[in-house]
Amino acid sequence: MCTTALFATGTGTAFAQDTAAQDAAAQDAANGENVIVVTGSQIKGAKIDDILPVTVLDEEAIETTGADSGDELFRAIPQAGTVEFNDQSSQSNSPNAARGDIASINLRGLGTGNTLLLINGRRMVLNPGFQTELFVPVVSSDTNEIAPGAVRRLEVLRDGASALYGADAVAGVVNTILKDNLDGGFLRANYAASMGTSLFNSSIRGGYGFDFNEGRSNLTLYGYYYHENGAPTSMRDYSASSDLRPFVEGTDFEGDSNFHNRTSDTPWATFDIQGSGATSSNIWAVRDDDFHIQPCSFLSDGDTRSVNLGGGLCADNGSSVDADLRYDSNTDRSLYSEKDRYNVSALFNHELSDAVEFYAEGSFYRSKSTRVREQSGPLSAVPLGVLSSAYYNPLGATTLLDGSTNPNRLDGLGSGVSDSGRDLLLENYRVIDAGPRNITVTKNTYRVVAGLKGDLWGWDFDTGFLYSQANTTDLARNRISSSLLQDAINRNDATAYNPFNGGCLDNVNIGDCTPSNDQVLEDIAIDVFRKGETTLALADFKVSRPDIFTLPGGDVGLAGGIEFRRETFLDDRDSRLDGTITFTNAVTGATNGSDVVGSSPTPDTSGNREVYSAFVETFVPLISEDMEIPLMHSLNLQLAGRFESFSDTSSTFVPRAAASWTPFSGLILRGAWSRGFRAPNLIQVNDTGTTRSNSERPAVECVAELIKGIETDAGDCGTRSIVDYRTGNDLEPEKSQSINFGVVVAPGFIPGLTLTADYWRVKQTGIVGIFGAQNALYLDLVERLQGRSNPNVVRADPDADQLDLYAGTGILPAGDVIEILNPYRNLDSRVSKGFDFGLFYTVPDFGIGKFKLTLNAARLKSIYQTPGADGLPLLTDLPDLLAAIPQVSAGSIATLRPEGFGEQLELDGRPKWRLSGSLNWRSGPVSVNLFGRYVGKIFDVGAVQDDTGAFYRVDDWFTMNASISYTINNDTALDGSRLKFGFNNIFNAEPPLSDELFGFDGALHSARGRQFRFEIQKKF
Repeated sequence: MCTTALFATGTGTAFAQDTAAQDAAAQDAANGENVIVVTGSQIKGAKIDDILPVTVLDEEAIETTGADSGDELFRAIPQAGTVEFNDQSSQSNSPNAARGDIASINLRGLGTGNTLLLINGRRMVLNPGFQTELFVPVVSSDTNEIAPGAVRRLEVLRDGASALYGADAVAGVVNTILKDNLDGGFLRANYAASMGTSLFNSSIRGGYGFDFNEGRSNLTLYGYYYHENGAPTSMRDYSASSDLRPFVEGTDFEGDSNFHNRTSDTPWATFDIQGSGATSSNIWAVRDDDFHIQPCSFLSDGDTRSVNLGGGLCADNGSSVDADLRYDSNTDRSLYSEKDRYNVSALFNHELSDAVEFYAEGSFYRSKSTRVREQSGPLSAVPLGVLSSAYYNPLGATTLLDGSTNPNRLDGLGSGVSDSGRDLLLENYRVIDAGPRNITVTKNTYRVVAGLKGDLWGWDFDTGFLYSQANTTDLARNRISSSLLQDAINRNDATAYNPFNGGCLDNVNIGDCTPSNDQVLEDIAIDVFRKGETTLALADFKVSRPDIFTLPGGDVGLAGGIEFRRETFLDDRDSRLDGTITFTNAVTGATNGSDVVGSSPTPDTSGNREVYSAFVETFVPLISEDMEIPLMHSLNLQLAGRFESFSDTSSTFVPRAAASWTPFSGLILRGAWSRGFRAPNLIQVNDTGTTRSNSERPAVECVAELIKGIETDAGDCGTRSIVDYRTGNDLEPEKSQSINFGVVVAPGFIPGLTLTADYWRVKQTGIVGIFGAQNALYLDLVERLQGRSNPNVVRADPDADQLDLYAGTGILPAGDVIEILNPYRNLDSRVSKGFDFGLFYTVPDFGIGKFKLTLNAARLKSIYQTPGADGLPLLTDLPDLLAAIPQVSAGSIATLRPEGFGEQLELDGRPKWRLSGSLNWRSGPVSVNLFGRYVGKIFDVGAVQDDTGAFYRVDDWFTMNASISYTINNDTALDGSRLKFGFNNIFNAEPPLSDELFGFDGALHSARGRQFRFEIQKKF
């Protein structure tokens, strides 16, 4: 008979992590079914269960969560951490991120990619897209590929398991066990609507299984379809506008600029006049080589440095658009994507003999999501050239190419503008009149498994082959070509594109009331694609025996196995992004590898790796109840080790040791120590050179301005567009060391109650990362305050103005930043620790129905990131150097602090507490379920109080779901039918405000609000 890791054995007592799941597994074992167990042991039948900290959700528990997707299901587990791949993240709107209907998992908050996801005990293929976390690309399997209705049981091992399962199991293992061997079927339809909004979703799923070949074969089929209609940002007041300042009125952040998230890229363009003498009055009244377009009504009284362009528009000096003119980008965004999911699968098994069984699995998953996003503008580092011959250039040539008089050249220009006019650079502009971008992401995932398992000569064996492939196509319609836009601007007639006519005078933050003609908008629009593919091919062979020999304490178990897997990755960018079609500035001749407005160039990337591995595991019962040793009811030991050899990085060996001690029935003490590893992902290893243009604070220049009194606060120094150059390197696997101590209590005087508590600690070293552009600038400041410089910050020689700025400051003079070199390296180390608590209580039947209460809580105690050699001066030297400057006050430099170092508790989506709990009551055909979920408070590091430098405090969040169902049991055609009504988030708790893209943190919270739910199911 098989046993499982869902319960621990004592003297006649089962310690249930989840009683219903235990009962289901025990029933499977009693029926002779070969239960897949991946909760920390590969030894089939060994009584090892009490050693392991496991969270288990059976079918009833899964249904109680009210989850419509794998994402919602995993969010119900407190240890699952933040979901960085989500529909509302700022990265989900970026063409360089993993967009579409996907979700990730992040056990313990150790980082995406540190959790191994399995289906029926074997790996899931990785999602083709990747996301940036702590500056580096990370990958994850897509949890939305798992349809909750097809899941028999979900097991989460909350402990490092690299010794048993290999790379990526640093934080733990999540195994999804599918329903198989069905005899009969079901059909279920769901409808859910967010009350007070237009958002709804519906789904239909079904399964059918049957035996044949005289009961020796079984085929089980599943199908699933899900649709959500999507919703605009106007669905919620906190997402309707990028300006969140109204929501912090009455707090310490009232009026704080951090919450003014309207963008400075607007239809109110900024330009730079080319040629000498542009700052003198012989050009025009603006007397500045930089000017921007704005409504004349925004000029201050008595302003003499502006020019009236007509139609209520003026050209004003300087390149900074008035803050009140910023564009409200949320008016052109989707809050929820429209999405469709399709999932079909088949599971087959056939008994070849009494000892050997053939099995096969096949599945196909497809998702499609569509959303809109605001139109883009040129990167600051990639301006467009506006020729003097351009039709709408107000400083253009007197005569057009056809010999006619230029109607758009301004009167009253000085002698510094000849008849041939002046060239300009368009430095900041958003092409709003072209309308928003439309982004469609489709994904197809295939998975095939075939193998043999059984019992030969007393050894349980399992051998199989897996192939899985995922393909994504990210298609962004209505993007803008830099070359085509520049060409359109530089036309010599009225068909030209006009960037000089601003937006809307009566609503300056929304829209463009002076659009260019439809034909030119069509001429500059392009479709841009990104295609991705990942594959996983795996072959393995495992054997185990629970009774290799017998000790006084019981049977010694042994398992071993070998595995080969091949992983591939492909990221294919549009020819306008990968350097095939480039952009050349018509004025300066400068080139850029991207011809897409607003996007940095990204080369195509591909890679593959082969991995060979072998493991061995033994279970040793040292002391048993039969030995009658006081306070030694039982003492068990688990030892394991795994070797993995990678084709593209170094090999590694990791051990594991775990033990459990039962001093007496009803009490178990357990502990484990293990080493783990995570191999650098294929993106990190194979990146041949990627540039990113990001806005960073110019730390060196800023401190010089503070010393000279030009600025009084670092927050006023602004940011500048910096080119960041990233490359793959010779990377080693990240190493980890995990310890876990726990206690399980099942008091005999309270039948049905189990309490668990576990302490865990994980130390990670050699974490793959980049130093970060902002940190590189801070290190350059540290070095220049000591007469040196950071060689990774590549600068031009300082000009005369810059030499004047640094004179007398004690800072080594610095020129403009050309680029920052940011190779991937094994950099920092991190120590994370916390506690898990569980309560599982099946109330004895007192004649009023069956009650079951569960509570699962995760308390994060600390997560401390220690910098490497480059980062250490930012923590030790930078504060002392700045404190020694008399002209700089502590308050003025509060925002000058390094990123990603030190204590990270309650930062970046890591709350102290996360809890979930449920209460189930069943009596006859009626069932009532309650499910609650709590997420603790965090600090929003993106919102820093202007005066004190304190982070904004994001409130905690509690939601509760409730449902009631009735099952018809009679001899009619309705027999087996069930009707279910309920509400998710019955108190309509809004997500707490956060300085994020849509006003809340989508990695932790949801904006769906109160949802009415209806479900009908028929079993047959």
